[in-house]
Amino acid sequence: MRKIVRPEFTVKDVFGACIQNTKSVALKQELSNSIGTIESAELDFDAKKNTNTLHLIQRGIAVNAIVNTDQLKKIYTDKLLDKSNDGRIYYNAILASAPKGKCPLCSQREATTLDHYLPKSEYPLLSVTPLNLVPAYKDCNTGKLSDYPKNSTEETLHPYYDDVEDFEWLKSRVLQCNPFLIEYYVDPPRGVNRLLKARIQYHFDSFKLNELYVIHATEEFANIYVQLSKLFNSGGKDSLIAFLTECYNSRTVNSKNSWQTAFYSGLLNSTDFCNGRFVK
Repeated sequence: MRKIVRPEFTVKDVFGACIQNTKSVALKQELSNSIGTIESAELDFDAKKNTNTLHLIQRGIAVNAIVNTDQLKKIYTDKLLDKSNDGRIYYNAILASAPKGKCPLCSQREATTLDHYLPKSEYPLLSVTPLNLVPAYKDCNTGKLSDYPKNSTEETLHPYYDDVEDFEWLKSRVLQCNPFLIEYYVDPPRGVNRLLKARIQYHFDSFKLNELYVIHATEEFANIYVQLSKLFNSGGKDSLIAFLTECYNSRTVNSKNSWQTAFYSGLLNSTDFCNGRFVK
């Protein structure tokens, strides 16, 4: 998971821009009158996210009979998504905040859409709240294990609030050298508090990161197999370890928890692999 600077604009900015071209004068007035309620929901989200208590936010709450759940969801689907609407600039700004264009939730695939951290179907007041909108890959957007957190542990990592880039928590281990099999797992260092450890694990499971990273790692091994075999056959274990160490050190500078960093760490920590058991 990659950290992102939280948006500087507020839900008042986004909501106000979205409703500017509302044709019905009466509806536009009702929507304008609801901004205070929506701002309060934004403040509540921010406060509870800072304490990992989002599960305490009541679900299914709207403003009134006119500015109801369906109407609030339409502000996102019919207004914020509309490229001709004034609110679209905020959608684009959030999407553009993805680090190097990559989804911060999986740190691998392209960010192509915005994910509602808390789903608009359950929390309509947060439909266009910037703090609740995260750039994401489409499968990360739709593939979470749970629609909404039932407790603090089920709060997946949030790019605006959680910074887990300063310590290594993503690891891999070689299960079999020939044929090559590898798996990824979560192992934060000592000193990381229990709740954060649990949330990292839940994030890892929720977005099926092992399955995603294994695919890439298996392909990476196939791409470098000939190179690794030549290194081992010509220089033995020491040459292989030197190369793997260089690869690991280079990648950890860019990201301590990329699948690539964990991949090379896993190879280095496998005695059988370093002893050349992978060579056919």
